[in-house]
Amino acid sequence: MLSLRECFLSGWYALPEDHRCPHDAWVEAVTISETASGDRNEKRELEIQVRLLGAYQDGTIEFAYKRVTNYSFQASKASSGHGDWLRDEVEERDGSILHTVLLANGKIQIEAREIEYKWTASPNDPPRAS
Repeated sequence: MLSLRECFLSGWYALPEDHRCPHDAWVEAVTISETASGDRNEKRELEIQVRLLGAYQDGTIEFAYKRVTNYSFQASKASSGHGDWLRDEVEERDGSILHTVLLANGKIQIEAREIEYKWTASPNDPPRAS
């Protein structure tokens, strides 16, 4: 796992020809979890996981948003799926990170204290970075 900050500063993250780049990837799953702690489970935190099929269909990309403070999902053509991941932006905010993702058929905005990125190559097809 890498922090999203590290990825965003890397050259490969913005290069569509690099198989680890999220550009043109497809959303496979979004999972929202609410964890609890404390004597009465009164301390609540949100976590969101977004899993993508890489643009070259040779691996998956996972984003793990921890200690989520705000989020929104918008779909413009839900019957057609989310469509391609077109671009994303990262904005530092007073102790958290706002990740805004523009999809062909929607938009995701998640603000979290910590965001991690993970690339996993398919077992039979390792990534081919340019």
